[in-house]
Amino acid sequence: MNELETLRAAIRDELESLWDDLDTARSSALNGHWSTTCDFLVDRIKKLTSLVGPTSWRSIQLPLLEDGIYQRVHRELGVDAPVDMEAVAQERIRNAKAREHMIREAEERRARVP
Repeated sequence: MNELETLRAAIRDELESLWDDLDTARSSALNGHWSTTCDFLVDRIKKLTSLVGPTSWRSIQLPLLEDGIYQRVHRELGVDAPVDMEAVAQERIRNAKAREHMIREAEERRARVP
């Protein structure tokens, strides 16, 4: 990998981290939706996206896809970044089923404790 490829890979990794940070910042916002930290992160995401292109939607947290944040950011940049919303919905269902399974297992273990 040459220096330019190494730099692009580092920027892509940073973009994935920024998207994760944005999801966390939204969850931590006082209103549970948006904050100035979110604005700051979106600005950074836009700057880096303009250098290396969009992060794959498959690497983005579901709430950012479901709420259209990922799509809005790229639309504002004029960058094509299609999302398979059917696949997003299926992933949400898989996550819910896995969470339900974990809760059932925990309840069963708790019931066995004397």
